[in-house]
Amino acid sequence: MKKVLASLLCGALAVGCLAGCGGGGDTGETGGSAGGGNAGGASGTEAAGGSAGGNASGDYPTVVMAYMNWAGAPAGLERIQGLINDYTEENLGVSFELEIMDSASYSQNMKLMLSSGEQIDLFNAISVGYTASVNNGYCLDLEEDDLIQTYGQGILDTMDEVYVNACRIDGTLYGLPQQRDMATGLFGIAIGAEYLDGIGYDYASMYKDGEEVIHTDLDEISNIYAQLHEKYPDLYVFSPQEATLSQGPKIDAIGGDTFGVLLDPENSLVVENLYTSQAFRDLCDIMYEWNQAGYMSQDALTDTLAATSAVKAGTCMSYATATKPGIRQQESNLCGRPMIIFQCGDDFLKSSSVAGMPWCINSGCEDPVSAMKVLNAFYTDPYLSNLLCWGEEGKEWQKTDDGHITFADGVTAENSEYYNNVNWELPNQFIAEIWEGDELDVWERMAEFNSGAVKSKALGFSFDNSAVSSEYTALTNVYNEYVKALFFGFTDPETGIPELQEKLEAAGLQKYRMQSRLHLTSGQRRTASNK
Repeated sequence: MKKVLASLLCGALAVGCLAGCGGGGDTGETGGSAGGGNAGGASGTEAAGGSAGGNASGDYPTVVMAYMNWAGAPAGLERIQGLINDYTEENLGVSFELEIMDSASYSQNMKLMLSSGEQIDLFNAISVGYTASVNNGYCLDLEEDDLIQTYGQGILDTMDEVYVNACRIDGTLYGLPQQRDMATGLFGIAIGAEYLDGIGYDYASMYKDGEEVIHTDLDEISNIYAQLHEKYPDLYVFSPQEATLSQGPKIDAIGGDTFGVLLDPENSLVVENLYTSQAFRDLCDIMYEWNQAGYMSQDALTDTLAATSAVKAGTCMSYATATKPGIRQQESNLCGRPMIIFQCGDDFLKSSSVAGMPWCINSGCEDPVSAMKVLNAFYTDPYLSNLLCWGEEGKEWQKTDDGHITFADGVTAENSEYYNNVNWELPNQFIAEIWEGDELDVWERMAEFNSGAVKSKALGFSFDNSAVSSEYTALTNVYNEYVKALFFGFTDPETGIPELQEKLEAAGLQKYRMQSRLHLTSGQRRTASNK
């Protein structure tokens, strides 16, 4: 497995006929759940439908699980994989392998591995694209032969039915949501506390009602940036990120792309053109202003370094992020320094929020039962969830007297051998331990955050773009050539937006948008929520 992955990373596509899920004998907290589901559930073995079934020779079927984090495979991966494997063999009769790839390469590598027939049994569809994965035939119907009802009942008991149904595409369940923030706090800005202290900015007085984010507006952020730039001229003030387009303006990209959006998602189901909207112009204007002021690296368009890594390295002071309960501690952990979080937009639950990064079983998996058993265990078993989220107790983390966990003695964010910080991507962080700095009731607050957010009228809708796949390809090419340069502030919006619009129309934007509007208005939704 490692050899094949290495070859993929080098660009050579393996074409061997490797099996999906290795068949046995042949291949050798606590806390409330978001939306009202039961965050715990039964134990992994019990909920999976039986006891461990390994044979006397110890020849177990193997399940390979893949997901991404920001930095790629941690140094302690094999040790953590071994601990999980020991547990799944004993309790489920299944061997386990774990593939963790960095965010920059995950999408390309996963597409190559899934299309080549390489063994990936469980995968997260983040950046690969959920609808695209279904259209490409990568995802198994999880209800075929009552698979999830028989071997994944713990998942159904854990996750709210509304969220599960939001992952249906044309009525078929191909993926499962994780326990996380379903809503998004729009236009969050994370800034290193030490830099704010350096300019004498009194952020401590701006918190209200015990909140961990400071609500403000972009004019105030611009004021802060001007002071930071003057005080620290040798550092970049802001690292632009592509996700800002979906995490900034309050729009609903109902197809998982921005070629047809709801500009007033709380009140209207009219699919409109983002790129001629005031929301897009305002975003481009502020980014152009910041870029021209010298706040960004001039290599930002090609730099693949995560913003958090740049802050951690001490070359940049801030970046945009979505906010949620626990965000201050999460970003501080990622950056290796205290971060102050500002928020300039609403809390918003968009149509694809729930199904943006579901867990799927590869359609080429030869042993879906074993794959479902393992997935079910990660949703329901605190021991496995802790290993996946935090690593090994005593090695990576230890318990505190007040009920939290923290780094083990001598361990830091810099030298930890297993420090993912993508717990929001993993099946069920709600049953794992809570890191110090977060409130012990963080998951109850997460449920309130989700339920109190502004909700899109299209919640649960998923646009199947297979009928306009040619247009999608052409539009994506235009996007890659023009859009990023615009909202990274490298192109003047006054001239750049009209040129972009002309190219998009020539690539079939009108036809694509009309197709998404047809799907939406004809009622072809996974689930409907018009709250």
